Amino acid sequence: MVPNKLLPLAFVVFFSLLAIILLPSFSNMGDIVGYAVKEEYKGIALMTFLKAELIIIVTVWGILLTFKEPQEIVDGDAHVKRHLVLIVFIVGQVFMGFFAGGILVHQDASWYQVLHDSAEVMPSQAVILLICYPLYLFFGGGAYLYARTRLFRFTRNKAIPFLVLTFAPFSFLPYYDASMLMVNRDVADLAYVLVYWLLSISWVAIGVGYILFKSSQEILKGLSDPFEEM
Repeated sequence: MVPNKLLPLAFVVFFSLLAIILLPSFSNMGDIVGYAVKEEYKGIALMTFLKAELIIIVTVWGILLTFKEPQEIVDGDAHVKRHLVLIVFIVGQVFMGFFAGGILVHQDASWYQVLHDSAEVMPSQAVILLICYPLYLFFGGGAYLYARTRLFRFTRNKAIPFLVLTFAPFSFLPYYDASMLMVNRDVADLAYVLVYWLLSISWVAIGVGYILFKSSQEILKGLSDPFEEM
């Protein structure tokens, strides 16, 4: 999609846009580590959940990276199976994105801050940062590593779609009242909304839709001739 020589520029632009979403939240965040240690769900601290997630991520990524034959030639049947595994990773990412973006972010951040404290950690924010963020890396990063090691040719010229698939959901955060920032509120609100929807649409269209479309094409190709070398 993007020429290799333009990839660094695309990375800079993407993460600059993402920073516009993250800065309002992180600039007023309270002690997230302390909150993770104290807050519990059914007797288990959020920090324990986070550690378990990180261990699982490192383990799974390590397994994916130890695959020794990235350019192995397989038949159509095996090719289809590998793309189905890739789709499972993507579906997991979609579920997490809609869970965070469709449920957790709808907690009224401004109301919470008025009744509590502007620097206090919001419950939904803590769940997104400590639980959802690692799972974004697990599913999105796992999708890229799996495709890179087992569907090497498929990943060519798809660095940006996989980047968007993995990191665009990081923008799904409760929005802090812009009046609490040291900038013009109207400008901050406009920039936030524009970037939020740009990243959201890019995630659906480029990160999810494009990869699923291309993977579906490969599945159809494998089904049409299950014995042909891919």
